[in-house]
Amino acid sequence: MNSLPPMDRHIQQTNDRLLCIKQHLQNPANFQTAATELLDWCGDPRAFQRPFEQSLMGCLTIVSRVSAQQGYDLDLGYRLLAVCAANRDKFTPKSADSCEPLRRTVAGMRRCDLHPATIVIKHFLNRSEDPRPFVQEQISTTAR
Repeated sequence: MNSLPPMDRHIQQTNDRLLCIKQHLQNPANFQTAATELLDWCGDPRAFQRPFEQSLMGCLTIVSRVSAQQGYDLDLGYRLLAVCAANRDKFTPKSADSCEPLRRTVAGMRRCDLHPATIVIKHFLNRSEDPRPFVQEQISTTAR
């Protein structure tokens, strides 16, 4: 029988779940589901309470590290970090200071990933054609 008071048990169960989510975030096959669950959870202001902060920050650190890698979801990672950055006033100062740089890192990757030249290069990397003539043409057109 569990001798913890109900609130302490709830905190422990939530932190255990966040640890499980953190582990799933590290696997491309599970990232989408885990990040979506975390995003839904972060839609509730109670997600940003102090007892969950360390576990949540652990998850966000993983999201910022992996979301731009192949097989993960950069847009979902960005949305999750943006929601948390928007709620950074609910964090301790140390965690709040970490939130915005994590979001900016992913935002920078997101901008690069959506840059037309990057899209073209990725397209050609999946084909056997040499992308250089096409990329040069795109650069010339853009420079005008």
